[in-house]
Amino acid sequence: MQPINDKKADQLTVRRLNMSAFLKLLRDRGTLARADLAKELGTTRNTASNIVTELLKAGLVVETEYRREGAGRPGLLLELAPNGGFAIGAEIDINRISVIVVDFKGNILWEESPQIRPSLPQKEIIAMAEQLVQTALDWGKAENLKPLGIGLGLAGLVDAEAGSLIYAPTLNWNDIPFKSMWESTFGLTVYLDNEANTAALGYYAYADRFTARNLAYLSIGAGMAAGLILDRKIFRGSGGFAGQAGHMKIRPDGEPCTCGDRGCWVTEVGLPAFERKTGQPHIDLEEVARLLRTGDSELGAVIDEISEMLGLGIANLVNLFNLDCVVLGGAIRPILPFILEKTRTTVDQRALKHLRDNVKVKISGRDDSVFGAAYLVLEAVLNNPVPLTRSLP
Repeated sequence: MQPINDKKADQLTVRRLNMSAFLKLLRDRGTLARADLAKELGTTRNTASNIVTELLKAGLVVETEYRREGAGRPGLLLELAPNGGFAIGAEIDINRISVIVVDFKGNILWEESPQIRPSLPQKEIIAMAEQLVQTALDWGKAENLKPLGIGLGLAGLVDAEAGSLIYAPTLNWNDIPFKSMWESTFGLTVYLDNEANTAALGYYAYADRFTARNLAYLSIGAGMAAGLILDRKIFRGSGGFAGQAGHMKIRPDGEPCTCGDRGCWVTEVGLPAFERKTGQPHIDLEEVARLLRTGDSELGAVIDEISEMLGLGIANLVNLFNLDCVVLGGAIRPILPFILEKTRTTVDQRALKHLRDNVKVKISGRDDSVFGAAYLVLEAVLNNPVPLTRSLP
């Protein structure tokens, strides 16, 4: 066996950590000079210059306008290179497939989100998703961008480490090794996670990075899950399946749930609950929102009931995790503006005083899950950009 060169291994580790820290600082600050990078990260100017040179050669960083301060020579500013590569984010939900292309700075360059029928065979839905990903991949390459990887968000129990969907109750899918399947198909690294986790990451990374330390993102639709960011890190639990908030028991004698039990939180606040309470199957939420704006009293009563149950569950999460932010998103987004006020009122009434005073309940303004899926790829590159540099020592 070839002996391990500890000195070289240590050098590579330090190099990786320095590159990662530099890139993340640029992501957070926007633009910085070499001297600023060295000062912020506690390295010498020579070390900073060497790292920046490698990142420039790799195309991950670009130089922008000069900055002049005092009488000295003006210095070039640095920023992440938008054309440093592209990441594909994908989400397979019960009634649609969403795929986006983002550049290295996270800007959306291309997106498609076709509707699908849940009754379609599993193979057909996956084939549609693969075709859409291939279209995105072809588009990015046609723009002369480097593909960095594929991120995938799925509603259900996901083994992120193994890259497999274990169980998706809304689609009735079991044990699908997406990572190995798609890496073989596309020749790129694939990252998987639960769609609530990718939604939490997408929201946190680009909406609340500097204000939220402990956050729950509730993705509410046909199912319901919570993406949890605790102490600024995604929380997956011992088996990787944390966040199944929709299956908290909230009514012991409540409605049957797809999980086989009854009285789960999702049976009181999710899309099936809304359809059951209104007696309108296959409801059009955009139309519901229009009717609510006209003051429809019957729908308003249902909204009040759902809002109260949603607030009750959120109060439990606030009491348990001492959250500073709860974000509402998912398929029921069109009616969330009509739910928000009473939900907040219920949280104020039911959560412990010193905990509720620190929490904000918000509505997500976009589809964070598919964006967070792309972010899985960008974060992986930021954590280890060494493979994208041109040479190793």
